[in-house]
Amino acid sequence: MKRLIFFFFVLLPVFLSAQRSSGKYFFYVQGGYLSAWYVKEAMQKSIATETDPHNHKCIILNAGFQIKVSKDWRVGPSFTYDHFGTKHRDVEFHSFSYLLRVDRIWKETKQISIYSGLSLGINSTRRIEEKIKKDYSVNPGWQIYLLGADIRIYEFLLDINAGYGVSGILNMGIKYRFLKKLL
Repeated sequence: MKRLIFFFFVLLPVFLSAQRSSGKYFFYVQGGYLSAWYVKEAMQKSIATETDPHNHKCIILNAGFQIKVSKDWRVGPSFTYDHFGTKHRDVEFHSFSYLLRVDRIWKETKQISIYSGLSLGINSTRRIEEKIKKDYSVNPGWQIYLLGADIRIYEFLLDINAGYGVSGILNMGIKYRFLKKLL
């Protein structure tokens, strides 16, 4: 499993960068809202308890690195952390995802680019009740980016996208664009 993770998140982007034509690298940090996992648990009502029916959601943290491998494609590893539970922490859920993200750029100008994308990988989840770990599982993780936009501000980009999966239905963040060759 470690070799598979190493291949998808380190070697594959490096191999693809060797064939790149544009030489652009991106590092991004985003905040997301309402992950698919939260929606599932809320629908099953497994977040609330008899003594604490209210729940809390934290912002989903997304971070990653992408390499623009051609005029229309960029690829790279993505990491996502999600945490939610009851208001008084009687029940808590933690989710950490390792994903390989691929974006298709549909339209690009000097100031904006429009894209959609897909992330696939693994997701580890924990359920904690009364500070005792009750459940742990590793499952496939995914995120579909239906529509996204990068608005350029010098080397930085304001990134906004909508989709569904482990990163949430709405993500906003910032990307840093490296114009020089890294490797």
